[in-house]
Amino acid sequence: MSLVAAGPARISLLRYSPALILFAIVIADARQLSDSDLWGHVLWGRELLAHGSLPRVNPYSYSAPGFPWLHHEWLSEVLMAAMFDKFGPLGLKLLKFLCAAGTISFIVLAESETAAPAFVQAAILLVVALILLPAMQFRPQLFDFVALSAIIALLTRHNWRGSAPLWIAIPIVAVWSNFHGGFFMGLVAIGVYGTTTLLSDILAGQGPRRGLGIIAITAAAAAATFCTFLIPPARDTWYTLIHSILNPMTHYAIVDWVPLIAALITAHSGSVDKKYFVLVILFFAAAVVSVILTPKRADAPLVAVAGVMLAAAFSAVRNIPMAAIAIAPVLANHLGLLRRPREVTARGPVSARAMPRAGRLVIEILIAVVAIGFARIDGVLSPGIDASGNPVRAVEFMKNHGFEGNLLTQFTWGQYVIWHGAPGTKVFIDSRYDLAYPPAVVQDYLEFAGNVAGGSHTLAAYPHDFVLIERGSPAVKLMDSRRDWRLIYSDDTARLYARADSPAARLKGVPFAGTSGPSMFP
Repeated sequence: MSLVAAGPARISLLRYSPALILFAIVIADARQLSDSDLWGHVLWGRELLAHGSLPRVNPYSYSAPGFPWLHHEWLSEVLMAAMFDKFGPLGLKLLKFLCAAGTISFIVLAESETAAPAFVQAAILLVVALILLPAMQFRPQLFDFVALSAIIALLTRHNWRGSAPLWIAIPIVAVWSNFHGGFFMGLVAIGVYGTTTLLSDILAGQGPRRGLGIIAITAAAAAATFCTFLIPPARDTWYTLIHSILNPMTHYAIVDWVPLIAALITAHSGSVDKKYFVLVILFFAAAVVSVILTPKRADAPLVAVAGVMLAAAFSAVRNIPMAAIAIAPVLANHLGLLRRPREVTARGPVSARAMPRAGRLVIEILIAVVAIGFARIDGVLSPGIDASGNPVRAVEFMKNHGFEGNLLTQFTWGQYVIWHGAPGTKVFIDSRYDLAYPPAVVQDYLEFAGNVAGGSHTLAAYPHDFVLIERGSPAVKLMDSRRDWRLIYSDDTARLYARADSPAARLKGVPFAGTSGPSMFP
């Protein structure tokens, strides 16, 4: 028996305002900056397309050449490499735009099940698009957002219509597990929904059958992820996931894993990051308050899913987008419950089509024009992918002078150097982090980069030929104090050092002063 009660007619933004949905997609897709992992994703994807596998150990590093390289995200990397090789940077931008479009569209479908007024759905959609904006990067996490939003749309339909083809979650999760480890959050969402449904039905005297069925689907979806173990690159999926979650160093070494409150406190006052975290917390608070003011047993399973995702967001900022996706339909529903009594007049609910057709068409055209304008300025229609902040001129300096060898460089520059310098140049570390480097190497890098006790040990313990660091890095003070190292190149972005007894340090004219300028991927 369904718990769904009759209510006001549902309104979908897909029919009410397609242009507004386009605008939300453009907002979510607006960040067109290269991620530090992008070079590696495309490179590893090319290797997989060419050879069908990747090395089991790390061939790009001199600090841990025999350390196991954990492979995951393989399908993301193959797709990214294929799009880049076929269409260049535009291919990556199109792939990102399609992921943003899919995510926003599934959120719209989820909201349309709530019977919330159109303006409530629209407002929440735009806020969620803003929350997604910083996370919509050229990374495999893009596929997390699409897949989770699809599952939330299925759960929302099941909750408020009484039925939905939840079995579709089984192939979704099976494929998703090859794109990124975030598939685990999809399993959590379905499992929490099923468990809460089971308890709610038992308390209502309806028996456990419905909840047990959803839990069985969760188990089947989890089991389906093991079917992909027949594909060699997929065999590390679960181990990589567990390894990353249990690594205690991750939660202070990687920005994405910092707790939300800690990130808010440490963000500079008035910065974009500070404003973003405030927006996120206000959005979360609005959802909590709306549920408290309009409690409704019928949507307890969705509230439980949103609550778990909310807790995950507070534990690590990387989970903020997933929490926003899960919370959107819950907030729309409860804000609609708060607003609905005011919307009812003597003639019934306010019609979504009250505005004349001509007026609606003009507004839609205006919104679409604004959206396209935004896309041309800083979106899918803008040229290239901005790679500013990378040591472009320093790496060019090395290549122009034939300098190769072991390079101790910034964590975030490692894959840029690998792309432009391998195989002649190997790096100390890169943003694969604990998937390709042991904890001792990571700790040694952190001590060097922060110029804390042990930084000098890092210089002495490994066979570095060059050191390439940011101009404002704390390690600059350490390097400038060392007589056995000499600055050979500097610009507004980077400083390049060579051993004082090396041919590079004796090059006539060193240190060279360069100028850093805008750069584009790759």
